[in-house]
Amino acid sequence: MHRGLVEIVGKKWTNYRYYDPNTKGLDFKGFTEDLKNAKNNSIVLLHVCAHNPTGVDPSPKQWEEILDIVKTKNHFAAFDSAYQGFASGDLEKDAYSLRLFAKHTDNIMLFQSYAKNFGLYGERAGCVSVITSSPAEKEIAMTRIKTLARALYSNPPIHGARIVDIILGDKELT
Repeated sequence: MHRGLVEIVGKKWTNYRYYDPNTKGLDFKGFTEDLKNAKNNSIVLLHVCAHNPTGVDPSPKQWEEILDIVKTKNHFAAFDSAYQGFASGDLEKDAYSLRLFAKHTDNIMLFQSYAKNFGLYGERAGCVSVITSSPAEKEIAMTRIKTLARALYSNPPIHGARIVDIILGDKELT
């Protein structure tokens, strides 16, 4: 899905090394080399946790190294979060990478799906969040997001979003 969106807007998609089938783990050396070799100011798609399709995640120390590379190269980090809570069983622990980046950079966006976490397949429940460096940049981002949303679906599906709101709004259900 992400690749298709990138190509629709006329940008080039480049894969980075990530999974090492020999160790059945993260190819951290290859992954970081590819991030370092990417053009400055690239958009880098990362998974918050439970990397799809491998299930392999960097350690907290590795995330810190990834953050350093992203900041040095002035990359924009776009995070996909569809499985929070599935990797470790702990929502907070699984949000480590996102919280780390949010604390240290304002070049970040989050695409969050609730389909898996809430069993809402087909309901298209989720959100997009953007951290910006200024109120002016926030307005630009909001204008672009609203323009896209209007063109894509005009009014979002509401049933799945209401279910998520009810569950997260009630301590006992959460």
